[in-house]
Amino acid sequence: MGSGDGVMANEENEVYLTKIQNLLPSHLLVQVPKLIPHFQKLEALVPLPKELPELLKKGIYFALLQSVVRLLNRETDPLLPEIVPEYKELIRTIIETYETLNPEVESNWLEECIQFGDKSAYHWEWKHFDSKELF
Repeated sequence: MGSGDGVMANEENEVYLTKIQNLLPSHLLVQVPKLIPHFQKLEALVPLPKELPELLKKGIYFALLQSVVRLLNRETDPLLPEIVPEYKELIRTIIETYETLNPEVESNWLEECIQFGDKSAYHWEWKHFDSKELF
């Protein structure tokens, strides 16, 4: 494994981002250019499972994109050390949910994933930052 391997993965995932762009709701689509650099760093920190059913993979990406967007909109760095482990948890939850539900392509699975990513980002912020201010 040379040092060039990571570059390959980033490009591959960046291509994947551009591939799924046309499926993204417009509020996410407009954010994609801004998201790519964050996403590259995120993928270096959070291993994204490779061999996944396409619908599940899209769901994970949609949720991750939305959570990153939400954090950026709230001026929270999406790569803070407190936040990074949360993405792994997010991915795990989505995989488990997918296996339980086994959603159809036509279902509102992707919409649900986006909402989950959104809620998750709020929750992380509260858990790591806001909750400390209450005490």
